[in-house]
Amino acid sequence: MNQSKTFKTLAVAGLGLALIAAATPASAREKIIPAEKLFPYLDKFMKVPAQERSRMRLRYILRSEGKPMGGVKVSVVETNGATTVLPVGDDGEFDRLPTLTQLNGKAKVVVDVPAEKKFSISMIPAPVLKLTQEYDARELALTVSESNAAMRKAAGPALALMVPKLPGIGFIGAQSGQIVYGDGRQAALEMVGGVPVFYPEAHKGAARVKLSRTPTRVAFDDGKK
Repeated sequence: MNQSKTFKTLAVAGLGLALIAAATPASAREKIIPAEKLFPYLDKFMKVPAQERSRMRLRYILRSEGKPMGGVKVSVVETNGATTVLPVGDDGEFDRLPTLTQLNGKAKVVVDVPAEKKFSISMIPAPVLKLTQEYDARELALTVSESNAAMRKAAGPALALMVPKLPGIGFIGAQSGQIVYGDGRQAALEMVGGVPVFYPEAHKGAARVKLSRTPTRVAFDDGKK
């Protein structure tokens, strides 16, 4: 499993990539897209009780020709005309997402790009963890188990079995790490595509995870070799 495949394109029940090809142009410089289409799965995820999804979030990243499309002006417009800017970083990731009220209210998203511009959006589940050199292994295990449960609940009974299981957490930029067990034993973290990854089910009894350096980002591993 390479790092790019593992940490950049995680898909959930086939909804990780939504092609924007049928958007209706408002002018030569805009595309107008229903919010629920541009942000697939978001409304279902946000309907899960907040306390059950507090350990994870969804990242939405704009891409064009396989590359992140950053610096784009995007706004969500509600049926009453209220407009909210959705900032997009240089990496193409939305820094703000529509609210559940906006999604349920059939709000539209205006993207400031030429009408003929084709782009897509990647949806990536991400753990909510601070960046540090040492982690409580039990907290990491809870992050994995509760996030998997939240994803299945959001998908609903019909699609729950199609949601891929997230088996571990990768520490991007950490270089290496050690697992410390309750009895003092230690073991090296598995390396996947140059990233140290902790798999809770494979390391029962782990107490701490110590990294050689603070990671630049944490991400779920998709379990694919």
